[in-house]
Amino acid sequence: MKGLLVVNSFLQNKKFGDLYAYFSSAAKRMGISLDVRSSDQLFRPVGGGRRCRYGFVLFWDKDLFLARRFENEGVPVFNSSRAIALCDDKALTAEALACAGIRMPKTLIAPKTYGNIGYCDFAFLDRAELFLHYPMIIKHRFGSFGAQVYLAHNRREAEEICASCGGSEVLLEEFISNSCGRDLRVNVVGEEICGVMLRENKNDFRSNITLGGTMTPFDPPRAYRQIALRAARAVGADFAGVDVLFGKNGPVVCEVNASPHFKTTLQCTGVDLSEKILGYIAAKVQGK
Repeated sequence: MKGLLVVNSFLQNKKFGDLYAYFSSAAKRMGISLDVRSSDQLFRPVGGGRRCRYGFVLFWDKDLFLARRFENEGVPVFNSSRAIALCDDKALTAEALACAGIRMPKTLIAPKTYGNIGYCDFAFLDRAELFLHYPMIIKHRFGSFGAQVYLAHNRREAEEICASCGGSEVLLEEFISNSCGRDLRVNVVGEEICGVMLRENKNDFRSNITLGGTMTPFDPPRAYRQIALRAARAVGADFAGVDVLFGKNGPVVCEVNASPHFKTTLQCTGVDLSEKILGYIAAKVQGK
């Protein structure tokens, strides 16, 4: 079996390089020939170029146009361009979760603005305050590792945050105070839960490890496992890292990541997601 691992051309640092190395090592152990190519090595004129000669594509990037090109050539792509799009755009994630009836923070998608205008009128915050109250979460629609996520305690802070976002469109979310500084990262591959971490940060409302959070293995109750599986299905992801909050009345899904950074999962739980993901792909491609 021969596959292609597509990686971003510009995320060439050790943090991401380690992930690519895990996949290469796992593929070798599993007898899978896996070529690693960056997106700049693969881009070509629209409608032209060679057809893909691989049995599958493991797409570890967010280049939707490139992913769709492989799909249009009939090659199985994991995750699909649709799943990547739904996870990458937090507004689309919220819509997908809501349509599937999955519990999530109450969410408002801010009115659209433009790069040369930004948020120059804050009247929309009047409605947000009535629906969400303070404190409220304000986050960019696109972002990773907890960056571009803010907590506004009052109207002044909310206006300052929105103004600082420039033309980046934002979401406004209910703050789940019961889960302040802690959540679960639940890794899903197919219909299997593959490694769960409890992430905690005593100095920040965000639990992300990159922001100073700590991690411990965790065996979640059934409700937390089930909601993570449902969230992955809702966005059509073959594999995902689902962030689940501790709501007062049970689990609440915060985000779904289509290309989860799993080095910390391996360090914390001993679960190598590269093997799990490649094993799942191999079985799907071979029709098992």
